[in-house]
Amino acid sequence: MATARKRRLRERARRLEAVAPRRFPGFIRVMLLASAMMLVPALIGASERDWLVARVFLIHGVFFAFLSVILGLAVMNRVPRIAERYHLVTLFLVYALLPLVLATPVNAIVPGVSIGAAYFEMLSCLTTTGATLFDRAPELLPAPLHLWRAMTGWAGGFMALVVVFAILAPMNLGGFEFAEAAGVGNRSATIDEAARRLVRFSTEIGPIYAGLTGLLAMALLIAGDPPLVAVSHAMGTLSTSGVSPIGGVQDAPSGRLGEILVAILFLPAISHRITNYHLRHRRWPTFDDPQFRLMLISVLGVTLVLYLRAFAGAAEIDREHDLAGTLRALWGGFFTSVSFLTTTGYVSADWRASQLWSNLPQPGTILMGLAVMGGGIATTAGGVKLFRLYVLYRHGLREMDLLTHPSSVLRRGRGERLITPAGARIAFIFLMLFLIAIAVAMVGLAATGLGFEESLTFAIAALTTTGPLAGTLGEAGRYAALPDSALAILSLGMIVGRMETLVVVALLNPAFWRR
Repeated sequence: MATARKRRLRERARRLEAVAPRRFPGFIRVMLLASAMMLVPALIGASERDWLVARVFLIHGVFFAFLSVILGLAVMNRVPRIAERYHLVTLFLVYALLPLVLATPVNAIVPGVSIGAAYFEMLSCLTTTGATLFDRAPELLPAPLHLWRAMTGWAGGFMALVVVFAILAPMNLGGFEFAEAAGVGNRSATIDEAARRLVRFSTEIGPIYAGLTGLLAMALLIAGDPPLVAVSHAMGTLSTSGVSPIGGVQDAPSGRLGEILVAILFLPAISHRITNYHLRHRRWPTFDDPQFRLMLISVLGVTLVLYLRAFAGAAEIDREHDLAGTLRALWGGFFTSVSFLTTTGYVSADWRASQLWSNLPQPGTILMGLAVMGGGIATTAGGVKLFRLYVLYRHGLREMDLLTHPSSVLRRGRGERLITPAGARIAFIFLMLFLIAIAVAMVGLAATGLGFEESLTFAIAALTTTGPLAGTLGEAGRYAALPDSALAILSLGMIVGRMETLVVVALLNPAFWRR
């Protein structure tokens, strides 16, 4: 009798395992998580007695949860033949289709917003771009909707961190094709092992990522920001999405103290060792990290150039002796440079003050160059990434050395040991693909009626996931004023920029599908 009972228990456990969500395809599991996230703004709306918002998020959350379970049960027994293809297709589907799920509450709550515009808004948040259609009067949106945008950007940043280690690293993609962590990519990329890695990296990165977000939110709250502003800016900083319910940190009540706190938490976008130091034998980033050194050189150099530019402009109108204006110009240039280098896009309040001091327009080209440089590999930042530029720099030094000493032997210092033999070639290929993507996006945007400057700025903003970069165009940089065709091109650009061009090329390779 006891044996029969044990047999029934084993049979029940086997049935539960057969229908467990872990056997669902990856896209379905992400849909389940997105449905669960909708309960948070529903609860916030209920606490504020905003029953429309609470009802919309609750109904959509329950609906998509049931839909996810039904679809998961329908396709759970399908076994993909090629694991690499399954991973990349799943990643593309998440970025291409999940924003449609995330956009349905926005479409139902905000009057006059089409499903296409809501899709663009949520895709921008999910890819940590931060391009928004609600920049004119953000205070008109309900607080739960701002929280929903910030949560989506925060979750998108966390997903980017986990995916790059669990999925892209075994394929030698996502920055691991030439860096010190290239050995991580030598492991098998089967679906079961990828699932185990997703769980392991989520448990390792998640507490640090969430802890830093909570720490920054508490600090901003103490500095004087309201709860919604503090939480949104903390999420926008750690995810580099730049999402803000008030238009940016320059309008936050915390002032310059809040900007200092935010600037400190830009560091996780420079080196991946801050949010996942467990993976590197608990080694924290140091100043001999090439990404940190390149960041310091770039930011300090740009800050100096911006200050000299502002000082020259102030001298023309006899304001060069204003010490307060000098200090504001220095801090505004430093904070804004770091922000755009990490592709976050927050602007300091002193950045505007320095423009008034110098009576000069915004240096959009310099900010554009910083956004193209991007942050560190395996971080939430976009752009070309600092380590790829470092690889090209070391290769350039080696080529110049060979011009004067053709028979010289390469010194294997720490800088060379960080780079695989084919690192320079891969970095150059990535840079060329990135520039080609910018050119293609510019041609598409120009066909919609935009001028050269607008096309270049919007294309770089999408491909580097730095949506606030369009603000350098002034009134012409409003996403809400763009036609639907331009928004569609920018949506595709944001997906390519978040997945990176090498991943997209691998996905579009015909040989990849014939295997």
